[in-house]
Amino acid sequence: MHGDTGLTLPKGEFGQEPVEGREVRDGAGRTVLAPRAYLRDAGKRGLGWLVGRALPHGRYDRCLFVLAHMRCGSTALSNIVCSRPDFSGYGESHVTHDGLDAPGRLAVNCARRKGWDARAPWQFDKILHSRLDAAAPPAFFSARAIFLVREPFASVRSIVDLFARLGRDEYRTHEEAASYYIGRLSALAEMWPRFDPGHRIGLTHEALLRDPDAVLAAISTQLGITPPLVNAYRSKAASRRGGGGDPLVSGRHSRIEPSLPGRPVDPSDLDLSSATCAQLQESYAALAEIFGRDDLRGAPRTERIAPK
Repeated sequence: MHGDTGLTLPKGEFGQEPVEGREVRDGAGRTVLAPRAYLRDAGKRGLGWLVGRALPHGRYDRCLFVLAHMRCGSTALSNIVCSRPDFSGYGESHVTHDGLDAPGRLAVNCARRKGWDARAPWQFDKILHSRLDAAAPPAFFSARAIFLVREPFASVRSIVDLFARLGRDEYRTHEEAASYYIGRLSALAEMWPRFDPGHRIGLTHEALLRDPDAVLAAISTQLGITPPLVNAYRSKAASRRGGGGDPLVSGRHSRIEPSLPGRPVDPSDLDLSSATCAQLQESYAALAEIFGRDDLRGAPRTERIAPK
């Protein structure tokens, strides 16, 4: 078998080089899965299909997603949801949602990371990267969705600071982080109208910190979560390692502590062009406006999320 055979993959958000040992370039210069990785992925998909068929909640309409970007408070919110007995999950699984087998692959992933509860009637995942939901099938949008965004300049600074502290080579510059942020918010804006109005809610990081109890009550009312979410959680180990969530802070807390917004980040303190600054502000303002304009908390729901 030739080394350049495999499954063609879309390029990452920054057109990154192939992952060593997993991806190769084919004769046309495309990024493809190496043969062994292709077989592993095929095995995962087959297992996901079988698990999804076997489980009553192995389908998208039994999922709740947090759709967001990095460094927006999503780990704390995920911890609150995943501390409930009616949800299986732990945080960011990095499962690619590109087919009907994905909920089954999500279940397998959660079981491997000790975030699975067979008695829970719902599954949870947090998705922060567009490469994981760019090819989402129509059924993906039958799930419940919590959209969460943070003001751009604080987000960009926090992303760069995090990866520097972790000693990672990604997002080394503010421009790289800004490119990710702009692309991700564009993807979120495109996905928003595809969810049923009664199955989605859009939030800002600032609102979540200002009054966590009120925001959790709004989520519960909008998505039909019974009993309502409460501001308390147990941080699962899987949410603090392997990219599952915030590895630095979330494990120190057991609730979202209310706080007033701090001093805004001055864009002049960041190494960004004026054009990038304008794009960042426009991206955030446009999505926040969509959230406010489409606030349909009275929309009918077909089913309530409740323990069984």
